Amino acid sequence: MLSQKIIKHLNQLQQKKYRKEFGEFIIEGVKGVDEAIKSDDEIILLIVEGGRRDEEEIRGIIEIAEKNNIPIEFCGRKDIDIIKTTDTFPGVLAVIEQKEIILEDIADGPVICLDQVKDPGNLGTIIRTADWFGIKNILVSEDCVDVYNPKVVRSTMGSIFHVTIFKSHDVLNSLKKLKKEFHYEINSLDMHGVTIAKLKPKNKAIYIFGSESHGVSHELDELIDTRYTIPGSGTAESLNVAISAGILMSKLYI
Repeated sequence: MLSQKIIKHLNQLQQKKYRKEFGEFIIEGVKGVDEAIKSDDEIILLIVEGGRRDEEEIRGIIEIAEKNNIPIEFCGRKDIDIIKTTDTFPGVLAVIEQKEIILEDIADGPVICLDQVKDPGNLGTIIRTADWFGIKNILVSEDCVDVYNPKVVRSTMGSIFHVTIFKSHDVLNSLKKLKKEFHYEINSLDMHGVTIAKLKPKNKAIYIFGSESHGVSHELDELIDTRYTIPGSGTAESLNVAISAGILMSKLYI
């Protein structure tokens, strides 16, 4: 049975302000927790549904956690109904310490820049896709959905532990610094650009994706060297931002 202090803390970690204040976030599910354990992220607490502790996958996680001296709490159905973030609790969750990332940490290799991407599922899918294609650096603007939102974290399927994500409070200045001091070229995906077929992958390149409704912020226009587009022949007005990012990232995979 969980203490009221732990239950309160877990519930409050579903709020962006609280996550920021405490520098922690939650990951649920065997896959996500397993990836967290494999990474160098610090796991503060592992919580396991007591009735499922003998399931093979969960038992494996418990054994690894014990070897790594990770604190473990077992809980019952009553506690689960209070702390779960989805309709069906997957049997295990972990509280993770947020990493301190600075701009210089992503100044090595291609960078995916996300501007005003509000949908948690889209952000999580982009993170997962970047991991699939081996792209390790992601820059998100202040007005994107929070990277540690439970829906975002869940959508990454553990890939959040394999990419470096820098949250910029001033994306314009961050991009200016990457361009001036680290010699990056800056590109964006646009409805009216050069066909993506002409894109040639470069190590020092940034690719900006804006929201589906507003596109890339106008304040970033001055920095963009090349605008690319994904040609289509159907009647759809536009592509989902996660799909667009996936198509472009597939072009960067060499």
